Amino acid sequence: MNNKLDKNMKTKNKSFVLKGKLLWSLALVLALSFNSCSNDDDNKEQIINEEISGAYFLNYGSYGNGGASITRYDFRKDALTNKYFEAQNPQMTINSNIQYGAAYKDTIYLMGNSADELISVDLHFKPTGNAVREGIEKPRFFVGQGDYLYISCWGTDADFKEMPGSYIAVYNTKTRKVEDKIALPGGPEGLALAKGKLYAALNYRPQVAVIDLNTEAIDYIDLPAVSSYFVSDADENLYLALVSSYSDAAGLAYINTSTDELEDNFVLDGVSTTYASILTANSDASTLYVVAAVWGEPGSIFAFDIQTGEFSKFIDNLNGVNGIEINPVNKDIYVLQSGNATEAGSVSIYNAEGVHQKDLEVGISPYWTLFLD
Repeated sequence: MNNKLDKNMKTKNKSFVLKGKLLWSLALVLALSFNSCSNDDDNKEQIINEEISGAYFLNYGSYGNGGASITRYDFRKDALTNKYFEAQNPQMTINSNIQYGAAYKDTIYLMGNSADELISVDLHFKPTGNAVREGIEKPRFFVGQGDYLYISCWGTDADFKEMPGSYIAVYNTKTRKVEDKIALPGGPEGLALAKGKLYAALNYRPQVAVIDLNTEAIDYIDLPAVSSYFVSDADENLYLALVSSYSDAAGLAYINTSTDELEDNFVLDGVSTTYASILTANSDASTLYVVAAVWGEPGSIFAFDIQTGEFSKFIDNLNGVNGIEINPVNKDIYVLQSGNATEAGSVSIYNAEGVHQKDLEVGISPYWTLFLD
């Protein structure tokens, strides 16, 4: 999968799923991924936004060259703030590419690449402590349960062909330490929790791993293609994006989590290989939306009706499409796009019927969106 890495971590930075090398001067230099810079306006009063409601776009930046950022969009007021982290934290900046991020128990956790780390901030994007690096090598995605985060990691010896050293890091949110590593070769990417089990999409072998969190025993479900991310239906069964790497069997897989069997496979050509929000669902999971985008060509958003099992083209002719998200408040659809890894990306907003409303200019390579209220 070496060619895929080149696209997603190097060449792909021309295009995908929360950064400059500035320094944070303190009395003691902390090993935190937020650093300060000299600024002639250091002594000016800074106004910190105490509101949290809005959509937050996690802009990956350019791998190894910085540029990560947070964009806040207060959709109720139609107000956009780029470099929101810096606005909330004067003299600080993000110093790690944001691979993924989500809120869990009133804390936002960001998966940082280059440097590899777990970054935690509160709902105002104020840091809650030092970034965690021990036991976190090439973090990708996480899900939370109780006091624990389960983090997919590619490991230090990733060969980007078979991923023999990849694993799930078990992180205790109370002690702020990685307490365990569950070895899981094959490059785990997206994760899901269902019926007391952890499901891991393997991006370098055509299987889903099913982990018993009590015993750490692992079973596997064979797939027709490699996979990336999950969404859950109302019964905690899982739909899974089968991506167009090494196989013509791209589309959506349906996994019954009671039997842990692949019950169906719905074929859709060109499902995006981008490490971003390529798969999402509406509020009742009756319709799923998936990004199909062949490298170098305009992409599309397809709607999948779970009752009929059929795809229909929803939004077409999208350049540099990374991902899609649905605003849970007003049902607007956000399409995240970026033409390259050095210039600002954009978010195109459509209503629930797929009619274009407006465009927002955001940071470099927007991959994921958080909604806070």
